[in-house]
Amino acid sequence: MRRLIFNVSGQKIETNSNCDIDNIVAGSEGYLMAKFMFYGNSWKGLKKAARFVGEDGVEHAALLDTNDTCIVPAEVLDGAYFKVVAMGATDDQQIVTDWVTIKQEVV
Repeated sequence: MRRLIFNVSGQKIETNSNCDIDNIVAGSEGYLMAKFMFYGNSWKGLKKAARFVGEDGVEHAALLDTNDTCIVPAEVLDGAYFKVVAMGATDDQQIVTDWVTIKQEVV
């Protein structure tokens, strides 16, 4: 399994400098895992999820587990790229990051 690691601080998301996002090949299923590293107090106590959108524009959401990880949905892995955003919520608060784009090689 390959882990894509994202740093999240406030409403900013970016790939972790130790994460290799090169040479990702489209068409995988159950292979790519997204790991989110949350920094700061903004995200404490929130239920967290990730939203993915593929080249076709269709969005797919995934709840994060207790390790702040999820499997990247296969539905977004068939195009030249996919985008990801982190979301968190409580009963009276919601926070959403900007988007980060991950390029894929289509074979």
